[in-house]
Amino acid sequence: MSEGRIVIAYDGSENARHAIEVAATEIGAGLATVVHAWEPLSSASSRLAVYATIGGAGGQELAWERDQAQAKAEEGAALARELGFDANAVAIEGESPVVRTLVEYINEQRPRLVVLGTRGLTGLRGFAAGSVSHGVATHVHVPVFIVPPEEQTQAT
Repeated sequence: MSEGRIVIAYDGSENARHAIEVAATEIGAGLATVVHAWEPLSSASSRLAVYATIGGAGGQELAWERDQAQAKAEEGAALARELGFDANAVAIEGESPVVRTLVEYINEQRPRLVVLGTRGLTGLRGFAAGSVSHGVATHVHVPVFIVPPEEQTQAT
């Protein structure tokens, strides 16, 4: 359990960077895990076929994807540290949609709060049905702090 720690979902977008900045201002510094959830570009069966066909290059591709995902998480954690968080970085791989991977991770870790930026807002109060924000807010068992895009944040 991650008592006292917050989880910040980070995908490298401007919205994700903005969410970290707003969280630093509104929540203040503290312990944070910056999480980048990712799906391999190809399915597991396709990776196995590619791996068998070209002598292992599929395994190198997956290792490259993992390295890129960890680098993305590290980028978010570095920003969080600049803003005062005691942050570490975690990249989590899922074969299912990213929202499911995030929800499983959050429910397993049970942080005190989840922070994420969103592009899926339809106005300030509603979410697009398929958005990551909607999926996380609906399915996790901890409070969720959802930060709208900067132009909507300034308008409130």
